[in-house]
Amino acid sequence: MGKRVWFDKDRYEIFINQGKAKLTKYSKDEIIFVQGEECKTLDIIVEGFVSLQNLDEEGRVFKAQVLKEGDSLATTLLFATNNTYPMQVVAHSNCSILHLKKELVLELCEQSRDFLVAVISIISDRAHMLGTMVNRISTLSLRENLINYLSKLSKEQQSNQITLPITKKELAERMGFARTSVSRELAKLRDEKIISMKGKNIILHLK
Repeated sequence: MGKRVWFDKDRYEIFINQGKAKLTKYSKDEIIFVQGEECKTLDIIVEGFVSLQNLDEEGRVFKAQVLKEGDSLATTLLFATNNTYPMQVVAHSNCSILHLKKELVLELCEQSRDFLVAVISIISDRAHMLGTMVNRISTLSLRENLINYLSKLSKEQQSNQITLPITKKELAERMGFARTSVSRELAKLRDEKIISMKGKNIILHLK
C-alpha cells in the first residue's frame, strides 16, 4: 500500500494556526503515548517511523507494528468507548506527528467525503489486520512464523537470496519471542539445510 496523503503542508498549517492541530517532533526511542493514556487526538505521521510496543511481565518488548510516514495513530481509539492506548507508542526514529483535535476530525468528516472514507477504511483495515495477527501469533510456532516471514521476504525481493531488512533483535520483538529463541531456531533451520545464513544475508532452500 502506498503512502497515504492526508493534507498538503499549507492546509495543515492552517489547522495549526487555528489552534485545531499541533505538529510535534519526537526523538528516536522517545515515548509518545504510554499504555493506558487517554486518546484525545488523531495523529498523522508527517515524517519518520513510529512503533506500537507492549512490554510483558518479564521485560520483553513486543513490537506489534511499525508505522511510517502517511500512516495514522489512534484512528480506532478516538471515538471508542474505551479510548485508552492498549500499548505504548514509541518513536522508532526521529519523527514528526500532526495531532488533530477530536473536534477537527468531526468537522473534516462532515465536510469531506474523502476524509470520512479514509478514516473508515483505516478502521476496517486495522480490524482485519488485528484479527490476522492474533490468529498467526496464537496458532503458529516460532519455526512456522520464521519460515513464513522468510518466504514473504523472498517473494518481495524476488530471490531466494534475501537480506533481512531489520535486526534479529527487532525480528524477535515483532514476533513476540525472545531474541535467543529466534537465534536458536534460525540455527536449527541452518543445520537442517533449510537456510544458509551469514549475518543479515540468508539463502532460502525451500522448494
